[in-house]
Amino acid sequence: MNLLRYSIYIACIAAILAPASPALAPSVDSALEGAAGDLAFETSNFMLSSAYRDVPHLYPDSAPDGAYGPVNRAWDARHKGEWYIEEQRFGGDVVAGGIATNDPDAIDRGLLILNWGFAQQKPDGAFDCPDKFHSTSFFVEAAAHALLLLEASKYSARYSQTIADMKPKLHSAALWITDPRNEERGKKGNRPYTHRRYLVAAALGEVGVLTGDPSLVQASEAYARDGIALQSPTGYNPERGGWDISYHAKGMAFACRYYTIVAHGELKQALYKMMEKAMQWEASRVNDDGTINTQGNTRVGGKKTETSRSGKPKTVETRQVYRSLYYWSVISGDASYEKLAEKVARKTP
Repeated sequence: MNLLRYSIYIACIAAILAPASPALAPSVDSALEGAAGDLAFETSNFMLSSAYRDVPHLYPDSAPDGAYGPVNRAWDARHKGEWYIEEQRFGGDVVAGGIATNDPDAIDRGLLILNWGFAQQKPDGAFDCPDKFHSTSFFVEAAAHALLLLEASKYSARYSQTIADMKPKLHSAALWITDPRNEERGKKGNRPYTHRRYLVAAALGEVGVLTGDPSLVQASEAYARDGIALQSPTGYNPERGGWDISYHAKGMAFACRYYTIVAHGELKQALYKMMEKAMQWEASRVNDDGTINTQGNTRVGGKKTETSRSGKPKTVETRQVYRSLYYWSVISGDASYEKLAEKVARKTP
């Protein structure tokens, strides 16, 4: 399905599922709206041929009880050392992949991974792990996104009880994030990283939409506006004082999701303008053969590469690169970004 036919397809879905609303501006695509619009993106032919072409390989590092990744699996076995709630966020990808490929077993596996995370939650909504604010933001966003997709999908009735059980846990975690005592420390830690503004915005905004809490949507808007204000004149979103294509793409993936599911009015138009410049910059870092130019990166692939939670050197998240490029192609209607996304996807194992 080419981009034009796909745009018509999702426009029809949006027209059926929601009342029509006036376009924010002539250049803003209004067909991709809400959780239903995001579901259309996640289940598109492009995502099926790239991110979800082999869903079982999305969870090879999951223990039978749902603990995900080497760090959390080791902690799960001994309950000693460190663990990170953010590692369980990959359950959200598995749920999305299961929906896209009509695989309830994968959906169940993804929910098991998420539920292992919720099993570690404290009564106040917190998760007692290092880097608590940032780690919680990752998990909350992933779980909220997974539940929004489930509710918008044909599996909503099948998983209605699971969704109902998870909602108050997610709401509690989101309220923990917005507690001024936690938020002050979190903002201080997030200061050098623009992508984290869009991460927290998406986490709070998606939970707000999911649970019908307008206060969380309102809280999310401040993070989105802060991210917009940080954009460099040339379009990149700064990470540790410079650019980093990997984290730029990650932030843009969250921004696209937030734009579709949460944002409205003037903020939505401001996000569009930010993304237009940001995606032009991102596209300039993709070589003709689909490989990524990491020269000058401040965090991954440059002169100094950070290490992951497991102690291994970080690598460029090419899946986030092609995801954000394709998402922007659908939002903007510019097919050139779809072609770039296809090139990157072909180079991604």
